[in-house]
Amino acid sequence: MEQQGQQKLRLGVVNFLNTAPLIDGMSTIQGVELIPKVPSELIGCLERNEVDIALSSSIDYQRSQKQLRILPVGVLSSEGETMTVRLCSKQPFETISEVHCDTDSHTSIALLQIILNNRYGIDPKIIPCDVRALTTSNARWPETVLMIGDKVVTSAKGEMFPHQLDLGLAWFEQTGLPFVFAAWLGSENIKPSLMKRASMLLDRQRRCNKHRMEQVVSTYAPERGWDVEVANTYLTECIQYSFKDKHRHSLELFYSLASTVGALKEVKPLRFFGEQ
Repeated sequence: MEQQGQQKLRLGVVNFLNTAPLIDGMSTIQGVELIPKVPSELIGCLERNEVDIALSSSIDYQRSQKQLRILPVGVLSSEGETMTVRLCSKQPFETISEVHCDTDSHTSIALLQIILNNRYGIDPKIIPCDVRALTTSNARWPETVLMIGDKVVTSAKGEMFPHQLDLGLAWFEQTGLPFVFAAWLGSENIKPSLMKRASMLLDRQRRCNKHRMEQVVSTYAPERGWDVEVANTYLTECIQYSFKDKHRHSLELFYSLASTVGALKEVKPLRFFGEQ
């Protein structure tokens, strides 16, 4: 039972392997409920007040009509190759006119627009695509597709594409900064006591899981179709979880560049819980 008078903390989380080091163990904590969704759905959960804090796509901080703040206790980011955010094409990138984009993502689509504009000078048409359904069917694949998440590694569908680009690596080569795919977001009107509890619990669990990564990998990799060794490399070398100044600088640059390519209409200043 929850302690009397303690409000339940509802956390919107992503049901991908890369979130395990942030949230493993949270579901056993009294008064905490995990609500798993794909990244693109979490901002709607926040806006409908179905969750209190969500590990949301970073672009949605800007696009949401709700006044949000960032809880800087953890992120999903990469400083180089991601392994799980990949542009795949049957033709050279500079010749493509359209990209079928994974509907699981919002942030990766904006990042794609930035990379293609700055690296290849193109602005292809973005076409929403249910890549999860494609990976489990015999349907014909598009000529060019943006894939995100575990399915990039576990589906083996990428083998049909001779031209591939890891977007996290492309961003790092362009900027020298990590790329923040998701961050903990919440309404700025959340009760201070609930926000402080979320901050404490999430920071504590991330620090704890950092020292038990082998157990995290062995628990989650097989059930998600990952080879254990590949998963260990992915979680310990490709994905970053601590929020540092360089991640803040990267978010600011990302939002600015997203505005220049038309992925954002306006750019809000970054606001964090705990700051005025």
